[in-house]
Formats: sequence, C-alpha cells, structure tokens
Amino acid sequence: MSKEIALSLSEQYADICRRAAEGDPSARGIKIIIDAVLEDKLTIDQLRMISNANKKDGPMAAYELFLTFYKH
Repeated sequence: MSKEIALSLSEQYADICRRAAEGDPSARGIKIIIDAVLEDKLTIDQLRMISNANKKDGPMAAYELFLTFYKH
C-alpha cells in the first residue's frame, strides 16, 4: 500500500471517528464494523456478505448479519 493511500485511509477513519463521537448514527455503525474487522472479529468475506445484505435487503438485514457474525 502506498503512503498516499495509507494516509487517505487514516484520514477517512479519523473523520469517521470524529463523526461517530459527534453522534452520527451512520458513522457509529461504520466505526463499529471497521473496529470489528481490525480486531479480527469479522473476516473480509463476512464484511462482503454484510455489504451485499445491505445492498439487497437494507440496513436492518446487514445489522442482523453483523450481529450473527460478531457473536461467533
């Protein structure tokens, strides 16, 4: 990964954290999912499945799938 990409990702994550701290519910959800991936509580494949569920069935279906994966 190039330094530019790493810096961009760091800045995006910092922005998400700031928005989550300000109470933005979408940012809080994104931060929870990112943190779960970083803590190895979700695999990339599971993250893709959550994304697909969100696109197909909406946020509640994605959230339920996230909870299912996170519990295991």
